[in-house]
Amino acid sequence: MAGAVRTVSCALLCDRLPLVEIHRGPGARPQGPSREDRPAHHRARHSVARSGGGVTGARHIAITGATGGIGAALTRRFAGAGYNVSAIGRNGALLDELAAGSDNIAAIRCDVGDGPDCARGFIEAAERFGPPDSLIAAAAVYPKAFFLDSDHDHLAEVLRINVLGVANSVRAVLPAMLERNYGRVVVVGSLAGMRPLPGSLAYSVSKWTLHSLVRGIAGEIDRTRYPDVLVNEFSPGATRTAMSTYGNDPEVIFDWIRPLVECGPGGPHGRFFQQGREIRIGESWKAAIKRVVLRRG
Repeated sequence: MAGAVRTVSCALLCDRLPLVEIHRGPGARPQGPSREDRPAHHRARHSVARSGGGVTGARHIAITGATGGIGAALTRRFAGAGYNVSAIGRNGALLDELAAGSDNIAAIRCDVGDGPDCARGFIEAAERFGPPDSLIAAAAVYPKAFFLDSDHDHLAEVLRINVLGVANSVRAVLPAMLERNYGRVVVVGSLAGMRPLPGSLAYSVSKWTLHSLVRGIAGEIDRTRYPDVLVNEFSPGATRTAMSTYGNDPEVIFDWIRPLVECGPGGPHGRFFQQGREIRIGESWKAAIKRVVLRRG
């Protein structure tokens, strides 16, 4: 049907790796899939925890925007699932609070919108847990202002964090992923990029630019040489955070985004997911917006 938006379950596209709990006594943290529990072609390609601590042999995931509602929830949930997590953000006090009492959460303070500072932060993360196996780029700002009420600096700052922050973060992890032929990059996008929101134009522009950035990065990765390096975009939909007072609890995002992190070789690449389903955009995006609005109801 012309203009239709097809949705495909993420679970059907992703061959999820099994989760293996290793019990180490009462109150022990589940370790998650170890290197030995993974398929043989994965074992040599994953980072290992360095002297900085963490769960030995566990996968390392870096999460930017870790002090925001979604980023903090994902940090807690992935750490609870046995991952070593580099929680990356600008608020040092909140990062320390997030990492308190956890051996497998590293608080990494940096500004991802600043190229050199972002590179430094990811070097610090690699020194703690080894090069990241996965990246969730969730850092974003959502200032509300009408176009004529804003200025150059307003738009520039939103693009610096929401777009350049993602570009800097992916640039920091992608070379090592290509070298190992293993990596998962999930960029947090929004349907707002496909239909600008009145009063939030800068945010909408940044998310549309981000959509093009993700597709472009994915398109530059040679699928023949690097079939196990996957880059995708994920939209959580309306979520109750500092950006929105309504929507889903941030804790549920983990269940939707985890399959994209744990996809097997040949999984989705350069795709756009709204919550747990892939959105295949045809001639019109109106159906996608309508479906999301109806789902809220």
